[in-house]
Amino acid sequence: NFRLTLRAVKEWARVHGLYSNVLGFLGGVNWAILVCWVFKRNLNAPASKLLHLFFRTFANWKWPSPVRLSNQQRPPDGVNHLSTWNPRENFRDAKHLMPIITPCYPSMNSSYNVGEPQLRRIRDEFWYASKLMDKVYSGKEKWNALFESNGFFDQHQNYLQVKIKGSNEGLFLPWFGFCESRLRILIAGLESPATGVQAYPYAKFFHTREDGDYVASFFIALRFSNDARQVKFEPLVSEYLHTVNSWNDRVSGMDLTMNLVQQNRLPSFVFSASMPNVEANKNDVYNTNDATLNQRDADIMTNKANLGCRARSDVQSSSTDFASPLKKAKLT
Repeated sequence: NFRLTLRAVKEWARVHGLYSNVLGFLGGVNWAILVCWVFKRNLNAPASKLLHLFFRTFANWKWPSPVRLSNQQRPPDGVNHLSTWNPRENFRDAKHLMPIITPCYPSMNSSYNVGEPQLRRIRDEFWYASKLMDKVYSGKEKWNALFESNGFFDQHQNYLQVKIKGSNEGLFLPWFGFCESRLRILIAGLESPATGVQAYPYAKFFHTREDGDYVASFFIALRFSNDARQVKFEPLVSEYLHTVNSWNDRVSGMDLTMNLVQQNRLPSFVFSASMPNVEANKNDVYNTNDATLNQRDADIMTNKANLGCRARSDVQSSSTDFASPLKKAKLT
């Protein structure tokens, strides 16, 4: 029952863009610990009941209260003393947002990568899944509804599309790996309470081909506070662009672009349920410049800073907000 429940949870996380430790979400170990926490308290429950309890439990979990499978803080006999996760003594541990503690000594936070945008999306999806499971148990929904697309690309008005490009497979693979490993910098930069911006990353890449290039697209939904009137994105993405542009192993043929895209201009492949590797349609290609942030030739509709709220049409950004492109990448 434990393994079946864990398989179901992992599949749900993949479908909803929540499965990726490197992007600041949760990976296999994290999901296993969460499922195990529920399983230990319901050893005789069938997998269907465990799944229901899983989403109900973590939809109401008071983060950053840690999830622990054991309280072992002292080393076993014959093992040297090592530092363990302790928010009372370590200020870095106290800053962790979603602590999921490993059960073996030395206990550590397996989810230290989780940031505010990722936690917000995980909590929202836990809540939606919990409500859906209630409907399944009452006969109002079927089980397969849990594993259907959550409509992420219908829930927001504005998206930032990051396109990682390589002119051939040999160049694309290392370049993609490096850019992916640094995307948490971009997500953290876009989360800007000072400017009224909230980021909603989607932990999935869409692999396409454009004019022979290998391309991986990553999307971050953007929402704006009621007070936001004009937002300059250059300062929010500059650290990430500087990081990727400064990579010593970068050569010609490795490119990265960012495009601000409204929901009605999203490429068609994001709405595909199976999300295969597809040849990009010409209408899906928005930009071919090196590592720069460019404006879509449309006004920016501003949303409230809550998932699922209605879009606001009364607040618009002028075209001058994003008119100054960032400096193009210098290849090393």
